[in-house]
Amino acid sequence: MTKLKKALGLRDLVLLNVATIIGLSSLTQAAQFGWSSLVLWIIAAVFFLIPSSFMVIDLNSRVPGIGGFYLWVKSAFGEWHGFLAAWCYWLSAIVWFPTVLFTISLSALYMFGDQWLHLKDNFWFASILSMALLWFTVILNVFGLKFGKWIQNIGAISLWVLFALLAIASFYQLLTNGSSQEISMERFIPDFGDFGVLPFFAAITFSFGGLELSSVMSTEMKDSKRIMTKAIFISALIVLALYTIGTFSLLIAIPEGQVGIIDGIAQNFYILTEQLDWPFLGPVGALLVTLGTLGLFAAWMNGNARLPFAIGIDNYLPPVLGKVHPKFGTPYISLIVQGVLVSILLLIAVSGTKIQEAYSLLYDMSVLLYFIPFIYMFSCFIWHSLKNTGGSSPLSFFEKKKMMVWVFGLMALSVILLSLVLAVMPSNVIGDKTSFYLKISCVTAVLIGIGLILFKLKKMYK
Repeated sequence: MTKLKKALGLRDLVLLNVATIIGLSSLTQAAQFGWSSLVLWIIAAVFFLIPSSFMVIDLNSRVPGIGGFYLWVKSAFGEWHGFLAAWCYWLSAIVWFPTVLFTISLSALYMFGDQWLHLKDNFWFASILSMALLWFTVILNVFGLKFGKWIQNIGAISLWVLFALLAIASFYQLLTNGSSQEISMERFIPDFGDFGVLPFFAAITFSFGGLELSSVMSTEMKDSKRIMTKAIFISALIVLALYTIGTFSLLIAIPEGQVGIIDGIAQNFYILTEQLDWPFLGPVGALLVTLGTLGLFAAWMNGNARLPFAIGIDNYLPPVLGKVHPKFGTPYISLIVQGVLVSILLLIAVSGTKIQEAYSLLYDMSVLLYFIPFIYMFSCFIWHSLKNTGGSSPLSFFEKKKMMVWVFGLMALSVILLSLVLAVMPSNVIGDKTSFYLKISCVTAVLIGIGLILFKLKKMYK
């Protein structure tokens, strides 16, 4: 079998992590909490981002190989659990991809000013532009990481420029015009009794996910053991800083209750343009949002395609998914199949409902599916440490104090279980709550059920 080519260095891995983790729509959902979102970012970082960093570093060293966390779960709990973790993870991205494409499409409108904003709820505009972006990304990644990685690299760089511009503009706005949302100590205390916005905490935790995706591509890294630890710590610090800056900017510029959950960052630049009378800010900001979100989409589209590739190799899915392009060294069949599925889901999502409600439903469903594999991952973190799989951990303090593995593992599992509960609670943007409950429970059960059937039919692919 043709091997995947090693194309990722330390710089590429840091940029990949940043492009993978930073979701601008996560910022807009966190901002629904107002100033208390800054406290919630810290809570989510302590209970999820930091334990996730340790977990990925530890397990990538102990159980390396194509498939990343799929191998971790499979080696710890068996074939069925490995398949279920990978299947739910892959599905969560498939369900989530249309929401990212919505963000790109709607944010791009702000580059052209008021005369284009009426297209925000236009079915044809959202469909055609999203579909074009989807297949541009798929085709480029089929040609190889040496080409495809530049989308995510440009996306990560665009995010850094975007957040620098946001910081400058929002601080200037604060000094000259004050804050659009009142700043007081009481507003930094989260209101856990507000069930209209409480479900958005699941999105805050979800927004720190992504470090584990790099493990799926470990065989395509140049000396993965050497660069993985350094890249993850650098990435985690950058991510936390950028999320804090972005939330601060949103709350300074946009009045309470008016932050759009899909295009809030582009909306932020648009409002700051009017408040500061900086005519360049809106178009430039919208361009950076578009490029940054496209980088996020490309990174996940590319990394996520490695999962059906790895599962296809193990004959849990049709083995054609495990094929590598003979010239470009990429899992091209897996990429194309993924593109087809996202296309179908995208068309279903934008028809017959409001884009914002479709967005919220798909986003919450992706959160629900995404955290199921994380229950497995952190259980593996504890299991492999107890069994001392693969020898010593690259994190020496885990070797000296095994109890710390339990501490970090249980911290993460507690916030994951909370997020799972919150993900099935409709937020204040959902009109028909009964329909929401029905759709999210039934569709999630059906998708997982399809995985069960495919696993039982494994013998057909041998």
